[in-house]
Amino acid sequence: MQRREFLKGSAFLGSLACINPVLSANAFTNGDKKSVFSVCEMCSTRCPIEISVKDNKGVFINGNPKFSTNKTSVCARGGAGINQLYDKNRLIKPLIRVGKRGENKWREASWDEALNLVATKLNEIKEKHGASSVIFTSKAGESHTHMSNFACAYGSPNIFSHYSSCPITYNMVLEHTYGGGLSRDFANAKYIVNFGHNLFEGIVISDAKKLAKFAAASDTKLLVLEPRFSVVAAKADEWLPIKPGTDVAFLMALIHIWLRDEKYDKEFVNEYCIGLDELKASVKDTSPKWQESITGISADTIERIADEIYKAAPKVVIDWGHKTTTTYAEYQRTRAIAIANALMGNYEKKGGIHTSKNTNTLNKIIGEDIFPTLDNPSNVFKVPNTPRIDGAGEDGNKNYFVSRKHGVLMDIAPAILSKKPYPIKAWVNTRFNHLVNVANVNESLKAINELDFIVSIDIYLNDFSNLADVVLPESSYLERDESILSVGNGYYMRNKAVEVIGDTKSGFDIFRKLASMMKIDELYTYTTIDEYRMQQAKGNVDLLANLKKDGIVTYKVPSLYLREPKTIKEFAKTYPQIKDKIDSNGELSSLINFKTPSKKIELFIEKVENLFPTHGCLNTTDYDVFKNHEFCLTSGKTPIHTNAHTQNIPILNELMSESPVWINETKAKELGFKDGDLVYLENEFGKIQVKLMLTQGIRPDTLFIYHGFGRNTPALKNIHEIGANDSIVLGSRSGYVCSTMVTNIGVDIKRA
Repeated sequence: MQRREFLKGSAFLGSLACINPVLSANAFTNGDKKSVFSVCEMCSTRCPIEISVKDNKGVFINGNPKFSTNKTSVCARGGAGINQLYDKNRLIKPLIRVGKRGENKWREASWDEALNLVATKLNEIKEKHGASSVIFTSKAGESHTHMSNFACAYGSPNIFSHYSSCPITYNMVLEHTYGGGLSRDFANAKYIVNFGHNLFEGIVISDAKKLAKFAAASDTKLLVLEPRFSVVAAKADEWLPIKPGTDVAFLMALIHIWLRDEKYDKEFVNEYCIGLDELKASVKDTSPKWQESITGISADTIERIADEIYKAAPKVVIDWGHKTTTTYAEYQRTRAIAIANALMGNYEKKGGIHTSKNTNTLNKIIGEDIFPTLDNPSNVFKVPNTPRIDGAGEDGNKNYFVSRKHGVLMDIAPAILSKKPYPIKAWVNTRFNHLVNVANVNESLKAINELDFIVSIDIYLNDFSNLADVVLPESSYLERDESILSVGNGYYMRNKAVEVIGDTKSGFDIFRKLASMMKIDELYTYTTIDEYRMQQAKGNVDLLANLKKDGIVTYKVPSLYLREPKTIKEFAKTYPQIKDKIDSNGELSSLINFKTPSKKIELFIEKVENLFPTHGCLNTTDYDVFKNHEFCLTSGKTPIHTNAHTQNIPILNELMSESPVWINETKAKELGFKDGDLVYLENEFGKIQVKLMLTQGIRPDTLFIYHGFGRNTPALKNIHEIGANDSIVLGSRSGYVCSTMVTNIGVDIKRA
């Protein structure tokens, strides 16, 4: 279909908004039944899904069978989306506080009244204190995009996402070391080293399926190093209960062995890496014997493992994980993983690590614009070049390497309380429960009480929104349309499945309306989400129509690894345009492009060394997470819940309503504790009351808790004050260079 024909058929009247009737998902119905293909939002993975709808009521969710990786699979959380949609505890009207802050007294309001109040207060604060006195926080993703656009239009540089409390380290390390993000080829690897990346609990369906198949194969090896006998450890060929915080010592000993014995891919390292001499100097003393007393793993064991990995290379993946927030030395720990992969020469090798071959990349490889690409209407919004409260991206600041669109959450409360570098007066938050997900809750509570005005946008009341002045109810993901996103070598799009329940709006509409009311919408080139989508698609109505109909569009392209001659030869049969680029050895070396300052993989990073002396190469500075306490409290994800997002959803709450703390059975008996005992975990940051669960599946010096419980939201009676909020005992201090939140923390136990 041509754009002209499409617009004619949709009775185009000069506004792209008029495409809505034609692109409505209702067109793909079967009587009063229909299937809508969309994207899940029960966690941040965004799996493609199919929603069965009858009489405008969602009745069932399964995976989108047109997405070949997941097919019809969804996890427990994904399947519970219908249960969230019809949860009677959802917010369905705007609320304005009538009691004292946190007193949980509200009155319902119209959208006009609520948005007028927000617009008036934000304009007053901007006029009196400046735009920088308002901070904006959100989880990453579409919510963050539209909130950031609004914040930029308003003029505040203080924009934050959840990055510093979750994936900041691996993103930064891969950018510093390789020049950008990389993918792990779990499906074709022969040896995987896993440092607690628990894909069978923090489920990413596509990766979990690949890892499950890998773990079940007879000719592969899954090695797991983790203090706890987790589900992924249970599926491993070998589990090593490493002491918390000491991964970096194990990795530096591993690298020491490979360099000592010259068992690494010398040809690859010589051609594509710099900094080998500095690397050798940094690990010359980190012998297998040296790490024994640090990690608890014998020298003989690590010698054997080093040899196994080398023999399996390049079909090896040394997995950097996702939530890399375990220790103050996290940057070095993840750098050591990135370097270990490079030494094994697994870059752009089948079964190793590789760059994403999205449509933009494929067009560049082929040399022609064969696949459609997207525009980004949000690119016109720039973070104001004025000082931030956390100094992210600013010369001489500890957060210099942190993106100014993501910031460091742990620095918010200290800045508010100290009024440095300037006073903060208001906080706008969307879809993020700061008081459960960010360290040092007690300090954050004090900071919030210093503010003049707080706005919270969410589906439910939560610990943070309970302290707001205005709460705006967002439509659930089954009730709203969203923008086009990339997935693999294609695109997918969230489509509205049912009409909204109550009086809710999408985050897109809330921020767009506020920008209009406040007359700060000069840079907005769109008014509706359909206009935004059409600009993304560059007027490609076929792409947009197919995304509306199928939820996903992917292109059948042969797998391609730039250093695998067999895959290159097969790719060239379909795309002969690349034949002139193939080297005599069958590789595509001219297409390998590391976007680092040296254009190489950086085993030593000069720019980091200049700003953070000794951190340009590997070191073990400050890996200790016990800090003179008897235990290290660790935390992680359960497959039933998503951080602090899903505890109130009835069916998931029935499956898991609280989280006891794991403690080693033998150690507990030594201390006189039994299963189910109530105890306090405490340190210099706070104290939490927890119930003990005795198990042999954890080290004697380690405790474990599933994150997201211990909520303080009286309106949600089935989760209010049930379980423990582990963020209460976490400190604000962040890790070196990457400024990550540290979630392994020393605690002591006392009987409650």
